[in-house]
Parts: sequence; structure tokens; C-alpha cells
Amino acid sequence: MSDEIAYRLRDLILKGEIAPGDRLPSERELGRRFETGRPAVREALRELQAQGHLTIGRGRQGTRVVANVEGAGLHALPALSFHRDANAQAAVIHLMEVRVAVETEMAALAARRADRPALKELADATVSVDRLDADGDSRFHQTLALAAGNPMLRQAAADLLAHLRALSGPELAGLYAQPHNAMVAGQHEAVLDAVRRGDEEGARRAMRTHLSYVTRSLRSSIGALPEIRMVVSDIDGTLLSGPRSITPRTHAAVYAAREAGVLFVLASARPPRSMRAYHSELGLTTPVIAGNGALLWDLGKSIPLSRESLDIRLAREAVELGKAVGAIPNIESDDEWFAERVTDRIMRNLGTYGVEPPHRIGPLDDILASDDPVDKVFLDLRDLPPDARIAARAAISTALDEHANISESVDGLVDIVARRASKAVMAQRFARSKGVSADQVLAIGDHDNDIALLGWAGVGVAMGNATSGAKAMADLVTSSNVRDGLAEAIERWVLPDTASV
Repeated sequence: MSDEIAYRLRDLILKGEIAPGDRLPSERELGRRFETGRPAVREALRELQAQGHLTIGRGRQGTRVVANVEGAGLHALPALSFHRDANAQAAVIHLMEVRVAVETEMAALAARRADRPALKELADATVSVDRLDADGDSRFHQTLALAAGNPMLRQAAADLLAHLRALSGPELAGLYAQPHNAMVAGQHEAVLDAVRRGDEEGARRAMRTHLSYVTRSLRSSIGALPEIRMVVSDIDGTLLSGPRSITPRTHAAVYAAREAGVLFVLASARPPRSMRAYHSELGLTTPVIAGNGALLWDLGKSIPLSRESLDIRLAREAVELGKAVGAIPNIESDDEWFAERVTDRIMRNLGTYGVEPPHRIGPLDDILASDDPVDKVFLDLRDLPPDARIAARAAISTALDEHANISESVDGLVDIVARRASKAVMAQRFARSKGVSADQVLAIGDHDNDIALLGWAGVGVAMGNATSGAKAMADLVTSSNVRDGLAEAIERWVLPDTASV
């Protein structure tokens, strides 16, 4: 009933039938008119106050329509008075999804239309970490809306934020405390930078990144974690407590999750053959995500179910660049390793990490001249002096960063895969084939090559030993790999009898 009262009063205000500055009848009188009790009227008035339509006062001041109501003739979003409703959590998430849709385009329009005065105002509204609070956050978004030059978008953004603050004000306040405030302030800076450069797509990406982070933080703080039907786990630094060890507790947790009907998928920079032992040890039948997302591989049949291979010209360029900077180039193709030469270090690592044959040693020209797919090029910099290694990384990034995904999950081994390839892409393809939505996936990892996966999954969990980038993207942080962090995450957030702990 309060929703209906709020909608009808707002309609009268926006049509001008209740003029700016007019005093509304008392709560008792409104209750008689709408044939309802005062609590419903009071809730409706609070909703309209949160949207900026009313000021609520006592005595002679009373409740009045604000003097300047923007967007006359534009109906605000329907009221969402779920303050005491069991659906409040869902309403918050739905509101954030609409904010993403509205404000990403708003940021792009600001990048296209903002003039110098608007850019200065936006820069002034982009405050530092120590000054960031609810008012500063609102000011940034409102100033960006003004720069976009679309009053309807501006009104929609204002209404959405008002609804959100009414539903989750205390939870939003958490964004202005450590560690979230530094992330939010940095994300505002990224939006400002894209708008200054007139980069519309960059502004969209920066705003989407920002609002996705806010959504994840709210999900965690309001306890709106979804039912988990699939877990995607990194191997090194996550599943393993050492180079080749899965602890009994982790065994038990994975087994319990599988018994509960949860799909468990391994994802790694490793090739499929190097994942086989752990896949078998855990009794898995799911495919593996290998080569940093270049492959979705069926270990039982030894065939790819999906792949994102490097363009052969880009693969040749990466190999030649590796030679030029003094690296040892290597290629992965259909679960085979091709290397220019092998060092003692590589032989030790093959034993340490259990990388099984087939391997081929010799010039890479044959594979590069064939029709065989190149799933990954990796350049071994580990025998270079420190200064040469730094210079090599810079040269590789400068030449290839715009055309490929580059990562370094092992210090000195630079992985180069297709731009489209990622653990997240392959996880999504497998999840869809099983009728599982991204919201129903828990992903867990420890390194920067897991960031996209943690961002895609409904629940992203970083290990206690994870990089700062992985932790910043994650919704939750568990213990380290030497303290059974993966098992802890499954026990707390996946298993039915402990998911609410």
C-alpha cells in the first residue's frame, strides 16, 4: 500500500498538480484519503523524501514539496519500499544491475559531451581517499550525470541512488572505510581519466568496473550470496598446499561438495597433462580449463571441448620477440610442449610440477609453419640477469599487450594467449552447457591471472596468499593455501549445511 501511495503522490507532484513549496495534508488526512493506516502513509512519505521530492518537517513547517523538482513530466522509477520485506536483498541487487545499465552509458555520454567547465567540475568532485564519504560519492555521480547532458538519465540515476540508499544505507557506508574507500576513489579516478580523454568505451568500462565492485561489496555485506552449483578452482597456490600436495581436509571438502551435486572444475595456467594427476586424485569427471583459459579440455578423451588459439602471425611475432630479448621461446599445442632448448632448471621443474610428456625439443619453425593450433606461447626469462629480465618484460608488454593476454603466474615465465582466452571465458562456456548461471559459481584463486575469473563468478574468493589485485577483485578472502584455504571456502560458502556461516 505504501508503494501505491508513493506512486500516486509522485505522479501528482511531477504533473504539477501539487506545486513546489505546497504543504501536504497531515498523515491522518492522507490515511483517510487513501483508506489506509498512518504507518503506510509515513513509509510512502519517507520514500518520496529519499527520492528528493519532499522535505519532512514538524509543526507549522509540515511536509512540503521541494522547491525545485527536476524532470517534471518524467515519471520516476516505481517505489521500492522493501525496508522490512524479505525481498530487500534481491531489490538491492536488482537496483545495482539497473545502475550499471544506466550509468555506464551516462559515463560514455559524459566522455562525448563534457566541455572544459564540466571537466573541471568533475575533477573537483573526484575526491581523495581521505575525503571520500557518502556525500562525496553522490556528488561525483551527480556531476558526471550533469556532464552527460541528458536530464532523463540524470533523473533516473538520482532516483536509483535514492532507492539504494533507502534500502541499504548502512551497507553503502562501508564503501567509505578501508579497504573499500581506496578502491572506490581509484575507480572514480579511472572514470574521470576516460572522460577527460574523450574515450567513450573506456568510460563505459571504468564505470562498469566501479559499479560491479560496489555490487560485489553490497552482496557480501547484506549476505546476498547465491546458491552455489559450481566451483572453479585454481591449482598452484590454491588447491595445492605445496608443489604437488592436496591435504586430506581439501580432499574431504571437494568430495563433500561433489556429493552435494556441486560441479568442481580445475583451472590453471598449466597444460592439461599437468592437471591429470590432481583431476584423477579428486575423482573428477568435469573438463579442465588449461593454458590460462586457452583450452577447455576433456581429460578422459584427450580432446578440446573449446579453445581460443593465438593467431599464427601473433604467435610467430611472440616467438621472434622472445628470441630477440634473450628468452627461451616455448609453444603449447594440443597438449604438447614444443621448446627451442631445455635447461637444467626446466628439467627440475618438470619433475617438481609433474608435467608429463609429450615434449618436443628443437626449432619451433615446424609447428609455426603447420596448421596445428598454437594454444599458448610462453617465454622463459629466468636465466636472464635482473635488469635484462625487466627490459624483456617491458618489450613484450609494449609489443603484444593490445593483442594478447599476458600473465606471469610463475616468476620469469611469461604466458601469452589469445586476447579472448581467459579462465573466465572457458568457465562461462562450461557453466552455460550445464545450465548454471554465473551467479551460481564460486571461483577461487591466488594470482593476477585469476582476476577475470573472480570478477565473473557470482562469488569470487581470494586465497590468503593471493596477490593484492586478486584480493581487490574478490568478494571474500579465505585462509592461505598452507592453511587449507580452499577447504575453508567450500565448508563456509558452498556446502548446504554451512553455506550461511
